[in-house]
Parts: sequence; C-alpha cells; structure tokens
Amino acid sequence: MSSPLDIARQVLAQVDPALRSELTQRFEAGLRAWAQPLPAATTVVLVGHRAAGKSTLLPLVARLLGRPAVDLDELLEHQRPIRAWYRADPAGFRWAERATFAELPSGLTVAVGGGFLSNHPDLLGAVLPVLVPVSTATQLERLRGDTERPRLRPELSLDDEVRAMWAERELLHRHTATLELVDFLTRALAGRRPRRVVTLAPGADPTRFARRARAAGAELLEVRSDLTDAATVLDGAALTLPLLVAHRGPLVPAAWSRLAALEDGAGRSVRSFHAEAPLRPAEALSLWSELPEGALLKHVEPLGAVADGGRLLDTQRLLGERFGTERVTVLATGPLALPFRALLARRNALDYCALDGDWSAAVGQRLVTDAAREWRGPADDRRRGLLGSGVQASRSPMIHAQPFDRIDLPPDAPVGELLAALAPHYQGFSVTSPFKKRVAAQTANTLRRSATGWEHTNTDVDGAKAALTACGARAVTVLGDGGAADALRLAAAALGVELTVCTRRRATGALAGHLVWTWPAHVEAPPGLSLVGARVVVIAYGAAGRVVAQRITALGGEPVRLGARWFIAQARAQREFWKGASR
Repeated sequence: MSSPLDIARQVLAQVDPALRSELTQRFEAGLRAWAQPLPAATTVVLVGHRAAGKSTLLPLVARLLGRPAVDLDELLEHQRPIRAWYRADPAGFRWAERATFAELPSGLTVAVGGGFLSNHPDLLGAVLPVLVPVSTATQLERLRGDTERPRLRPELSLDDEVRAMWAERELLHRHTATLELVDFLTRALAGRRPRRVVTLAPGADPTRFARRARAAGAELLEVRSDLTDAATVLDGAALTLPLLVAHRGPLVPAAWSRLAALEDGAGRSVRSFHAEAPLRPAEALSLWSELPEGALLKHVEPLGAVADGGRLLDTQRLLGERFGTERVTVLATGPLALPFRALLARRNALDYCALDGDWSAAVGQRLVTDAAREWRGPADDRRRGLLGSGVQASRSPMIHAQPFDRIDLPPDAPVGELLAALAPHYQGFSVTSPFKKRVAAQTANTLRRSATGWEHTNTDVDGAKAALTACGARAVTVLGDGGAADALRLAAAALGVELTVCTRRRATGALAGHLVWTWPAHVEAPPGLSLVGARVVVIAYGAAGRVVAQRITALGGEPVRLGARWFIAQARAQREFWKGASR
C-alpha cells in the first residue's frame, strides 16, 4: 500500500514533463514547512487549461485525500456528447456545466473542463481550486493526438487556436485565486503525515524540555498525569509546543486542560486503548465500533512474536478504512518493536517518539530526530535500517538516503527471525555489533533483499582498506578479534599489509609499532596493557572515537583517528550494494 507521500510523488510524476523537474524540486523543498491540513468538508477542484492532465490526476488526488472522485465532463457526457453539444450550443453547454457543478455535494475531489476556470470563477469561491500546470508546447502536442476534444476556434489552425485561447484564458485566470499544485500537495500531506509527539520526561523542566523537543522535530508535547507532578506549571511549555495532556491515573489539573491542544482519555479528543496482550486484527477492530466526530483513535499493543508483527499493519488498515487514516494511530511496544513502529508511522495520525536515548515513555520508540529526518526531502522509496545494539550515536541515518531506521536491539535479539519478518518491508540493512557474525555464514555488515532471501556482503572491507591506506604502515597489529578484525584481514591481504591479530587474552604487557584498536568504546582495555610508543588507529568515530582515543592516550599510545574514513568508505560501498536490491 502506497503512503500519502508516495501518492503525492505519483501525482507529480504525471504532470507536464516540461515542468516536472522544477515542480518536484519545489515540492521536496516544501516538505520542510507543512501547512495546516485541509478541512474535511472542502471540495477540491482541479482546474486549468485544456489537456493539462486534470482527469489523469483526478484518481490519484482523490486517493491521496481519501475522498470520492468526480469528473465533471463525464457527468456532462452522460447527458449529451460534449463534442456535438459544444459545437451546436456552446451557451447551453456552459449553462449545463454550471448547473451540474452546483448540484455536487461537498467534500469531493472534482476535475473540471478547461474552460471552467475562466467561465465560472464565481462557483469556485466556496471550494479549493487547484491549478494543474501545463506548458503551451505540451498542450499543443496533446491536443494534436486527441481528436475527440471539441475545437474552440475551428476557423483557426490548431496552433493559432492554442495560442489565442491560452492568452485569453490566462487573463481571466489571474482574476481567480487558485492554489498551485505543489502547494496543494504539501498542504494535503499536512493532514496525512503523522504529527511527532514527545513525552515530557519525569522531573524535567517543561519549558526547557519543550524547547529541546521542538528543535529536534517534535510537534506535540505529551504531558502524562502519571509521570508529571500535578503542581507542575506548563504555561511556558505550551507557548513552545502544543500540549497533548494524557489522563493516566492521577487527576489532571484544570490548568493543564485549559492549555491543552489535545487531551487523551475517556470522553476526550484522543481515545486510547492499551492492550495487555497482542490481539488479532478482528479482535482489535471489535473494540472500536464507533468514534465521535473529530476524535482521534490511539490503539497500542505489545508486539508479541516477531513473525506475527505484520498483524498490526492489518489492524491499522482496517481501522483506517473504518474511521479514516488521518484519525488513526496504531502503536507497537516491546524491545523489538521499533522497526514495526516506523512502518506504522507512515500511516499514523500521531508518531510517539523519544527525545534522546536516555529515556523513553515506551519500549520501542525511535528518536524524534530520526522520525523528522524521514520526512525531509529528497527521499528514496526504499526503506533501509541499521541493526545493532547501543547504536544511538551512529551517524548512519545522517549519511544514507531516507527512510533509514536506527534499530537499536537487545544483544540477544533473535535477529534471524526479525530479518524474516521485515523482508517484505525493507530493501536492505547495515549491520553492526553484535550481529555481524549472526546474519550470514561469514561476517557480514550489509544485507540487501533479493528474490530468494537476503544477500550479504562485507563493506567494512572497503572501510578497512581506507583506514590501512591512510595509516601507511606495512605491518599492523589488530587489537581484538571481532567483525572489524575479519574485515582488516581481508583488506590487509588485498593491500599487501602484514597483519597480526591480538585477542584480549593475549593483549598484555607493552605493545608497540602500528596498532588498530577495534574494541567498542564501552569495553575497557585489558588489565596490564601498555601502549607506550605505539601509534594506534581508532576506527570508531564521533563520541565513541573520542572515548577510545582518550583511553589510548592514558595507556601511553598516540591515537590516530581514522574512524570517519572507514565509515564514509563503507557507507559508499553500501549504497552501491543496495542499488541491486529487489523491489
């Protein structure tokens, strides 16, 4: 099932090819600034010149909005063939066009004929007219291939007719306010993209926390009565982010309710249900027989068995069909829930996220920065992710095309079962410690989906080559014998570098020469190790690289920080490998 964002991009893929590139660039840039969503009762009318493609775009736009589609010319054609009608009685045709449009109920998506905007501008005041762009060259090309359209100036050549009608109608179009197609798409998506929610952490200063959350990409601040003291003043936070006040156990102070943009609880604007055990989709649907007008639905379940995680997508689909996708939020919880929450978020009304790795309101939440990054263009339509444990500091989400999920798992996670369950939804994975030796028969750090399963490779070899080349030594000793050491062995063999691997048990006493430190930052150095006089390559980067460098310095060694070179080289190799993934 295509997401609303996917459908919006399909709309742009159907517009005039001469204008497509410029419109697509404007659209992707516009994703950073979301407008207010369209009112549910607003009729959206596709207007513009003849042969602009309004009828072609109609089913896609209607699908994006979740509203019925009506082609006005088709309705008129049922009354009388338009070509003969316009030739015999143009005034009568325009009267019928006007009368038929006026009888349409509100809340539809309508495509009208090329003359509607210039002949009936007064009928567009109570609707949202969306201008579908077309160039004169493309219009002329399309009209030459369409002999069924009535000629408007048969006494002229088609070229002269197009130029004359274009100039005449352009003057009239300027007198009617219309919404450009790109602006309409971003506005339409505003009601379809999930609003990012971050929960106020217990004991945190509300205003400071709200500022941090807003800077990270949050759009709502949830304040739960079971996590925040009733005496807490929220005025400053409410000025920073809209508040979602959740009634959880203790009574909510009246001052909080006055400040709330949304309230979660019985009889409130958000109706939530938290299941104690996984439910079958039919069971979940039976819990939600009705939903008051304007209320949002929040349904939360434990993930349960990884292999059964797809049931939540079915639950979300069924609830969306019943109440409208813009009103439904389905969430999974649990230590393996994060990738499923990311999949669900594409079609949720609300996306509950964690501000940072220090605390989250539910197990399985992803970082709000990762959720925000996913919706910033340009984007790839292939979902990928990083599988690892303790990967909060990883820069992979920043360097790879979106959507890219940082999937932080417990060290004992059943990674094989998880990969099987995620195969229908993900094109590839970057794999890091401690799973590199568990995803394939040999050490692998990159997977891509194929028709027969997961293909794997070790792009760390590319990173190891970059680090060894920058080091310049002809002989090195590797500290540690994990997945990085395997990559260094292969890289050293290719480069003609003599390599010795030193396990933790053997890493005692004084070691000198050129070394490569592969132990993670959270792993302490072996007791008795001395690095006086040694040049030690650090392959970690960021905060972890700084910790390792400090440890090496404390042991008397000279750290050589090459983690960034390793990371960039292997990331480039990953991107190339993923290009061959099956769709």
